[in-house]
Amino acid sequence: MVKESMQLPFVKVLMEGIQEMVFVMRVGEDANFYYAFINKAVMDTIQLDPQVIGRTFREVHDLEKAILLEQQYAKVLKTGEPVTFESNFTNINGEVRNGKSTLTPLFDEGGSFTHITSITQDITKEKIAETDRDVNRNRLVKAESQYRSLFYKNSDAIFTMDLHGHILGGNKTTEKLSKYCIGELIGRNCIEFVDLKDRERANKYFTQSINGDLKDYRLNLIDKTGESIGCLVNFIPIHLHNIISGIYVIVKDMRELDKLVSKYDESEQIFRIITENVHDVIIMMNHNKEYLYVSPSSKEVFGFDYEKNSKHVPFFNIHRDDVNLLDNRFDHSIHHAKPFQVQLRALHQEKGWIWIEIKGSPVYGDEQQFQFMVMTARDMTLQKEYEKNLEYFAYHDSLTGLPNRRFLSDRLSELLEEKQSGITIIFLDIDDFKCINDEWGHEIGDLVIQEFSKRLAEAIDTHDIAARLGGDEFIVMLPFVDNEEEAIEVANKIQRAMETPWHVEHAELTITTSMGIALSKQEDISESVMLKNADFAMYEAKRAGKNLYRVKRF
Repeated sequence: MVKESMQLPFVKVLMEGIQEMVFVMRVGEDANFYYAFINKAVMDTIQLDPQVIGRTFREVHDLEKAILLEQQYAKVLKTGEPVTFESNFTNINGEVRNGKSTLTPLFDEGGSFTHITSITQDITKEKIAETDRDVNRNRLVKAESQYRSLFYKNSDAIFTMDLHGHILGGNKTTEKLSKYCIGELIGRNCIEFVDLKDRERANKYFTQSINGDLKDYRLNLIDKTGESIGCLVNFIPIHLHNIISGIYVIVKDMRELDKLVSKYDESEQIFRIITENVHDVIIMMNHNKEYLYVSPSSKEVFGFDYEKNSKHVPFFNIHRDDVNLLDNRFDHSIHHAKPFQVQLRALHQEKGWIWIEIKGSPVYGDEQQFQFMVMTARDMTLQKEYEKNLEYFAYHDSLTGLPNRRFLSDRLSELLEEKQSGITIIFLDIDDFKCINDEWGHEIGDLVIQEFSKRLAEAIDTHDIAARLGGDEFIVMLPFVDNEEEAIEVANKIQRAMETPWHVEHAELTITTSMGIALSKQEDISESVMLKNADFAMYEAKRAGKNLYRVKRF
């Protein structure tokens, strides 16, 4: 395995048993570095074999890779101190992996600097985890910013807490209800503010909500003065990347409504007076679905005055595609004596269609005869927009707006499961993008990424998909292309799109791209195999001189 005598047989034996990739480079008198030893892990991981012994970096690697290695090894040669750096490598399966290398100088008995050892670890999983943490953190910040208007304009108390029940923040109504300022609440466990007799139930409701049982619960909270407040509480999990990262808690002060319930039998007039001040719309309907009462808040929520339009057909302002759903839930609630909850579209006279949430509770007499249905309707439009934005962020790249790796993976998996014939993958990146960042800075680099994305999207057909994987790596998926001629035509079109002069801020640049094309007509091909082949073909294009494409058929 070793062509040059190293006089280190014991070290060699130890190196053969090390899982990390181990290289020993001889320092030549000409200041070049020559491969003197590679261990078994090197041959099992990357495309190197014993034939590299005695050769230099430039004789083994492409110029860009060789220069990077020479620069790092030169630091060790200059300082005599260990150096650690990170770089990418392509494994034997064609996968691009992240590596972390530690270079250590070796001296002979006379104190002469003769060799440099390199131990390289595969840190791809750590890098992916680090990226995911950053993405989740950034998305949570964006989501919180978008949701802030709902926070501060809501008439209900809304606060956020972590999965251990510690309060993270809240709106002004939270301060008004609890009589604490937000600074006094942050960091404290919300259970401290629940009446002692309700704490066991509160913990149970909290757990149920995390497990997906989303309901309104009645709890008594204690304010700063010690007064007990009857409240309606809703725990809403915050989902990011399908992981619950926190909880929204919405608290409605029920004291006035509780008074309403106790006095309703005595005076319907009091019922009307109190409900006029409730933010949600209160609706009462009989078994024929005739309106018995609609609170004046309908003017604010739906834009119409019920008193002036009292003779309406049932569910007159509900979207026609949702009427049957509401009608069925209404009848099912009466038949089974159970409340219901549903989200659907309703017409606002000025805003058009809005999303609302309706909660209905059937009321029965002494002989269990149905009397009427009490329903509350709440405008859910802001929350729906928030959920839509979260879904968009989960499937799109924040810098370019293109679909991301997750979107592409899901779509490609769907097509493969449908046994869609004629799928082509083009893997591409920007040639020498690192040099652009180093020379012009990351701000210009980001603008280049955005312009590249725009040109790429414009160069393909509407049924094709361009996605950004991260950094300067992109993929184009052609769902209906199964021959090399069509695929090459698309690649040529992309190259022509990049040839137009680039003027980015104060920089005039020449941008090219290397592409790997993976073509397959196999029905049982997997997503990972297609991506690996496209990636491998792209690196063949780079080794051949860049601004080229290579085709991988299988």
